[in-house]
Amino acid sequence: MTQAPSNWPLQQVANCRLMLYQELHPKARVMEVVARHVIDCFVRETKMISSRDNGPQVDTGDILCEGYITRAALLPAADSGGYDWLAADQAWQTPGLRATGPAGTIDFPADGAAWLGPLSLLENPGVLPDSARALFTGASALLYGHHYGSGGIGLLTQPLLGERIALVLKPHRVLVITAGDTLQIIATRYGTTVQTLRSINPRLLSLSEILTAAGDTLTLLAGRYGTTVEYLRLKNPQLLRADGHTTIAGDTLKSVAIEYDTTVDTLRLYNPDYDRTPRSEPLPIGVVLNVPAIRPSSELDPGQSLLVPLVRPSTLLPVGEWIHLPEQRNVSAADDAWDVDVTPDPEPDPNPTAAATTTQSTAKPSTPSRAELFSGMAGVEI
Repeated sequence: MTQAPSNWPLQQVANCRLMLYQELHPKARVMEVVARHVIDCFVRETKMISSRDNGPQVDTGDILCEGYITRAALLPAADSGGYDWLAADQAWQTPGLRATGPAGTIDFPADGAAWLGPLSLLENPGVLPDSARALFTGASALLYGHHYGSGGIGLLTQPLLGERIALVLKPHRVLVITAGDTLQIIATRYGTTVQTLRSINPRLLSLSEILTAAGDTLTLLAGRYGTTVEYLRLKNPQLLRADGHTTIAGDTLKSVAIEYDTTVDTLRLYNPDYDRTPRSEPLPIGVVLNVPAIRPSSELDPGQSLLVPLVRPSTLLPVGEWIHLPEQRNVSAADDAWDVDVTPDPEPDPNPTAAATTTQSTAKPSTPSRAELFSGMAGVEI
């Protein structure tokens, strides 16, 4: 890699420093970061996202911006929650384009953070500059290279003008940690869970090894380390039954979950081939499903080695570092419309005698179609 000069066109007017995560499997349930990209760019605000415009990757109150990349660099995947990406000096690559590495380059959409302000305020080593006229915020890159390709006129203009970028700034999606903050306090303050905070902050997914003590159960350990029984099973494959469960006629995800004292969501997590199978749909006969070997309330053998989250809910977080906050959007009924259980378990009648003598003529409301549920949902125009 050759060190690029710092004075190519547009670098003098760059007004934004981005840090974006390059994920191994974008939008997977568990974030697996392979690299972090540092991007200097020149952007301008184009619109504020309204409730009519929100949708995938954009929420009401986000700020849509467009501009050009002036230079980019690559950082390792490790994310300490610090500000190494705000260091003035980086190993800049080719001017005007995204950086590349062994795992390729970052694609859209990509999440991360942004600092908007005079780049001349950046120092070595990296710190969060104290500037009342700047903004530290969450960010999602929506598009690269728009209007310009990798050849033809794009090949001539990109080194001079820079690769085009469209992104949304998320002013309420990052939090600078203050004295006394813990995962539990932050989760309570912002109406979320410890597990959700971990899932959107790669560094909080670090694990440590423990040895179980007498009386330990999966439920007890999940509460102690601020996680879920399902997550402990996912990170400790020995907690799954070695021979699995071979399906028979009539088996559904729901019936198998009941048999093994688990949930349908957990079975989907262990068996991604059936991630979109409705819970009451009969499964093919003879399929081997990964299922739990130990019930949540069963005592574990003392001295058993397990992986658990490193940062506990009550652990004091380092002052001055930062974390992502989750989006605050109400879940639409359409999100789970495909998985409606059409054969719910009947509930016992608390007063069967009265029910037998009472005639009810209330009509059952019809279930809206998937098309009706999704009608009116607007996309985003860039």
